[in-house]
Amino acid sequence: MNVTEAILKQRKVLLVALIAIAIGGMFSFFKMGKLEDAEITVKSALVITQYPGASQHEVELRVTDVLETAIQSMDNIDFIESRSMAGYSEISVNLSSTLGSDELPQVWDLLRRKVNDTQVYLPQGASTSMVFDDYGDVYGIFLALSGEGFSGEELQDYARYIKREVLLIDGVKRINLFGEEHTCVNIELSQEKMAFLGIHPYKVVELLNNQNKMIDPGSLKIGTDRVRITSNGSFQQLEDLKNLLVSGSGSNSVFLKDIARIKKDVVTPYLNKLKYNQMPAIGIAVAMEKGGNVIELGERIQKKIDELTSNLPVGINLNKVFYQPERVSSAINVFIINLIESVLIVIIVLLFAMGFRTGLLIGSGLVFTILATFIVMLTFDIALQRVSLGAIIIAMGMLVDNAIVIADGILIDLKKGVRRKEAMIKTSKQTAIPLLGATLVAILAFLPIYLSPDSTGEFCASLFIVIAISLFLSWLLSLTQTPYFCDLFLKGDKYSKNHDNNTDPYSGKFYQLFKSFIKYSLKHKITFTLITIALFISSIFAFFNVKQLFMPNLAYNQFVVEYFLPNGSDINSVEKELKELETYLLTQEDVVNVTTSLGATPARYTLVRPITNNFSNYGELIVDTKDYEGTKRFGKELQDYVSKNYSWARCRVRYYSPISSEYMIEAKFSGPDPEVLRDLADKAQEIMKNEPRAVMVTNNWNNTVKVWNPTFSQAQARSANITRADVSNALACATTGLPIGLFHQAEDMLPILLKTKSPESQYVEALENTPIWGNNPQSIPLRQVVSDIDIQFEDSTIKRYNRRRAIKAQCDPAPGYNAPDVFNKLHRDIEAIPLPEGYDFEWLGEHKDSKDAQDNMNKFLPLAFFFIFFIILLLFNNFRQPIIVLSVLPLAFIGVSYGLLLTGKAFGFMAILGTLGLMGMMIKNAVVLLDQINLEIAAGKDMLNAIIDSAVSRMRPVIMASFTTILGMIPLISDELFGGMAVAIMFGLLIGSIITLIIIPILYAIFYRVSTKNVMN
Repeated sequence: MNVTEAILKQRKVLLVALIAIAIGGMFSFFKMGKLEDAEITVKSALVITQYPGASQHEVELRVTDVLETAIQSMDNIDFIESRSMAGYSEISVNLSSTLGSDELPQVWDLLRRKVNDTQVYLPQGASTSMVFDDYGDVYGIFLALSGEGFSGEELQDYARYIKREVLLIDGVKRINLFGEEHTCVNIELSQEKMAFLGIHPYKVVELLNNQNKMIDPGSLKIGTDRVRITSNGSFQQLEDLKNLLVSGSGSNSVFLKDIARIKKDVVTPYLNKLKYNQMPAIGIAVAMEKGGNVIELGERIQKKIDELTSNLPVGINLNKVFYQPERVSSAINVFIINLIESVLIVIIVLLFAMGFRTGLLIGSGLVFTILATFIVMLTFDIALQRVSLGAIIIAMGMLVDNAIVIADGILIDLKKGVRRKEAMIKTSKQTAIPLLGATLVAILAFLPIYLSPDSTGEFCASLFIVIAISLFLSWLLSLTQTPYFCDLFLKGDKYSKNHDNNTDPYSGKFYQLFKSFIKYSLKHKITFTLITIALFISSIFAFFNVKQLFMPNLAYNQFVVEYFLPNGSDINSVEKELKELETYLLTQEDVVNVTTSLGATPARYTLVRPITNNFSNYGELIVDTKDYEGTKRFGKELQDYVSKNYSWARCRVRYYSPISSEYMIEAKFSGPDPEVLRDLADKAQEIMKNEPRAVMVTNNWNNTVKVWNPTFSQAQARSANITRADVSNALACATTGLPIGLFHQAEDMLPILLKTKSPESQYVEALENTPIWGNNPQSIPLRQVVSDIDIQFEDSTIKRYNRRRAIKAQCDPAPGYNAPDVFNKLHRDIEAIPLPEGYDFEWLGEHKDSKDAQDNMNKFLPLAFFFIFFIILLLFNNFRQPIIVLSVLPLAFIGVSYGLLLTGKAFGFMAILGTLGLMGMMIKNAVVLLDQINLEIAAGKDMLNAIIDSAVSRMRPVIMASFTTILGMIPLISDELFGGMAVAIMFGLLIGSIITLIIIPILYAIFYRVSTKNVMN
């Protein structure tokens, strides 16, 4: 007794199961997790160390190199990048992409231990290194709190209030604020009054530190109790500072306010700032707990925001810069529309090809399969997101394949006059195992991407899982639900033996035409074989003209404008110029909102967001447009506009793309000497500039910067009893301020900065006369303790890659071209640049990302093909038929190549996945056809007639299965991510179906030496 026979004896059980699937599927759809992208972990951490006063070379050698040496000894390190700047070290630790996410906490703990153990080897004056292992967290909700007429401090208070309240919401993991105004207390000393009163500035520092120092005054015994004594002497009010008594050279003391101007102020230069539509703002980035439903979380947050905003003053606005719940909800709605379109397309095709009732019952099987897939996805906590949604649509056409074969077999048996009960189970008996094998083959075609151990494999893993679940369920339902519905609905004379005793169900004109064509192709089998080979060879040549692209941009109605002034530029200059660009953008028809971030990227609010960390010469504009078409159209126009009107800046429009590199084309040179590295990069940049397809040519070290360099004289300083520290402290007081303590204000600790007044005019000249205080009662000007003062040029940043100094020559493809187009034009010339001994070269950018992803996937292609071959071998128990099946696989490339060429779609990573899936579909059709030939031969037919009759009998199922898959792909053609995959499957399957129905019979005749001379008789 087979599965179908057993189920048909338990109809009520099956009916209840189907009702449960319908209800459970709808429930699961609403309850399952919903995200924008698959949850993958960015396996990167930052190690940041401050070393105030040190040059970039001192930071590199004394801090960065020491830390990198310790970190490099860890396992599972992919690469380490670092940048050493004056007083600042930043190391990016990137783990191997093959490392599992569950192993990350242990690795980050080891990183912290390595960094902590290294602290004793850092120079005196370096701060404790900080490890940020949440650097890769994605904040799916990014809001901008703005308010015209409100101070930065007021905005900050409201932002913190919102943060406290939203953190209480179930499902919220973390909230970060960006663009807060950092406040300090400035004590601006009057040099004239200090000199007149004989007050040494170190005396002021000493008094402030003593007054602000926390000392435990102990406790005393009172009776039987031990009472703690408090000491609350720290500064709480500005008046405490102003009324601090300072002694001069005489016996009199004065208040600090008599010799200094004391006020709360904003720290300058500021590190970062945010504006929303030109109004000051504070960014609020919200991260969701893993495995949550972002749509439901968005509803809870929106409800809380509505409550909070009702309590905020008029003029305070909470604006959505990036709101993932709305984007996911929109994507789900689009998916539902695509799903309905695909189901309708499949059903309409089946209605015309197989009749109204048959079409409806096969279509119902498609709906039950999708609903059952939702149940399994909820059970195993597989979220609906970009890839899993695409997987369901990709599987849409394949899900009816098994049902078509079963339903078609039942129809044919009924028309042949087979008893109804037998007809319902006969086809499933004959085809259950071959269909299972073919289904497993179709699933295994996607196995390499699931086994790929890198982040690309992790991103696309749900593609394999969802397709595997849905295809297996489709096989199960085809053996149960399809025969059950056929028995219920296929009744009447139309579905029984014809009254004219014509029991041949293939007597129709179309069948006879196809039968004649099969006979003709068999008679001229060598000619057809040669034509097919010629087509295959031509498709290889055609493929050279197909666009190449690893990953496309994503369809967001938002893009980013990166704006770099030359290194050394002040951040206020960036703000001033971006203000002009903001004004221009807000007058454009396509633009809805503009968010300006200065100094750094505000948050990784989506997985594909390009990130830039802490540059004083950097700003960016997050531009919202009306739709994605507006993004593409206006983005190109804006790039032309900024290139013409802001030619002194490095300004480029960036779209959201899965490519993580800074530029699409990156040529890295590494070695010891910065001058040699710059020379090598210059040569590579010259080659890039001479290539019309390359734009935005630059390098990641950029320009050298000016440095004001007073050369400290040990001899002069020694005679004046002045140390290098005295000079540095005096210059700090004369410029940005010398930190000397903390001022406690509620939950904040504001730095106290000591400054000396200098006239704004002739600022550099004034610095030369900066008073330097040593242990002497009187100051001396700076020029008396330095041998020379000059302006020099130096690299502002020393960048390293895997502990070696490294520079990248970078560029992007020009509009209309892809990265592989440019790479193919450049790589030979750049690789030909002679390298001095001790210097290395490597390609990074999209080329490396693409190569790594394909290499990781290709590792498992042999394994997948072995499993496929083994399953086919089990089905047929011989070698010739599996070889026939596998020999037609390369022919699918004919449709892929010409399809991509005709549509203009690029052949990239997703198209490769589509091609793998296409091979699985072709194998599935070939297996079913070969199995039918074997059945016909086993029934007593000679080989030639068995080949012809099998091709005719399998023609409708193969064509219907292929056409439902092809037409079901239509909604995906316009999708930026899945468009190439859809075209590869559609055109490949179109040609593949013809190959299956014609070439398989020809190859069978050739392999089994079947004579076809008299086939036309």
